[in-house]
Amino acid sequence: MITHPPFFFESWYNVGRSITLSVIGFAALFTMLRVSGKRTLSKLNFFDFVFVVAVGSVFAATITSKDVTLVEGIAALATLIIIQILLAAVAARSRTAERIINGEPTLLLSHGRFLPSALKKEHVTEEEVRAAIRATGVTRVEDVDAVVMENDGTLSVAWESKKPGETSLVDAKVPDEARAEQRSKRAVR
Repeated sequence: MITHPPFFFESWYNVGRSITLSVIGFAALFTMLRVSGKRTLSKLNFFDFVFVVAVGSVFAATITSKDVTLVEGIAALATLIIIQILLAAVAARSRTAERIINGEPTLLLSHGRFLPSALKKEHVTEEEVRAAIRATGVTRVEDVDAVVMENDGTLSVAWESKKPGETSLVDAKVPDEARAEQRSKRAVR
């Protein structure tokens, strides 16, 4: 005969266990995240998203699974936070590691022209790029120097500066079609 666990209620012990583990687990997670620094709570890029999902899963299992003890859950959370801190430190010291861990921004529009291959690669429509441009108060696409999809998925709109200095686009991956267009413009000048 197959027995199923109760659907609505099994015992007050289990309710008390869930409440106690939720409070203690939340306090432990809160403390560990405060100690790990602001980087852990920054806007989510791919790496941070994976970290948050993993932490949420471990936290949920600690609270609800009878097979996971509080100490095991806290040890798993601490391990994930240590991995995140170590990888962030490696990314801060190495440009190559930073690109592997966090990805690279992608140029979607250059000098008022959409870059179809970049839009397709990032699954972004021209309408979404236009919306980002409008959100910055610009009405003509042709007036925009560049639109970049950042590592966290946001779209940044940039204008050509009138002052000399380094562009904020130095780390944006330039698709081949834009690179060819830039070369041809330099050749004309």
